[in-house]
Amino acid sequence: MKLVGFGCSFTYGSELMDPELEGDYDRHYDNIPYREKHCWLGQLAEMLDCSFDNCASPASSNYSIQEEFADWFDGRLPDSNDVICIGWTNHLRTSWWSDDDQRWVHDGFIRNEDEKLFNASFREWLALSYDRNATETNHAKLFVNSVCQANNIKIIQFNALANVPNAYKLTNFHQGDQNMQNVLRNEGDRLNKDFLAPGEHPNEAGHKHYAKMLHSWIEAKNIV
Repeated sequence: MKLVGFGCSFTYGSELMDPELEGDYDRHYDNIPYREKHCWLGQLAEMLDCSFDNCASPASSNYSIQEEFADWFDGRLPDSNDVICIGWTNHLRTSWWSDDDQRWVHDGFIRNEDEKLFNASFREWLALSYDRNATETNHAKLFVNSVCQANNIKIIQFNALANVPNAYKLTNFHQGDQNMQNVLRNEGDRLNKDFLAPGEHPNEAGHKHYAKMLHSWIEAKNIV
């Protein structure tokens, strides 16, 4: 069995740093094994005694998550041993494909720059597109769910950021209308522990705690 994860920085493992690197962020590639092992996906794979691939990207939008899943699936022979794991991000984000750079460009990396005209236009776009983006996020969830069901592939989904209602009542959706960030914040308050890093991403303890919650839910639902 293999877990294949898609999502934003909450699945990628942003802010997880190998203590031996002492915060040397220039050694990004040296940190990859530690980050991937200690993010919730790696922790869950260890609990399930299986392998995993982390296909998440920081600042991803739900559109790019859907498209990255589609690219991963395209031309692939369905494998019932794969388990798709998706942590959906904030539905207000957007992305576009750059032919020049041959990569996804995410608005999360540019909307905070000192460009007043862009920021004003972006705020207007957010105000006018809020409901549409929530609807498109639910369509993305349904698309991925339908592809997996049609090909006998197991799937686990949850909201990593933002509480977009589970409009289609998907049964493989963890925590219903809650999101990972708020769940960890509330769990931290309840247990008097710190589950979030300074940048509001899950810290190592937060990733492990959420992986345990997912594991318990998976066993109760008999998903894998």
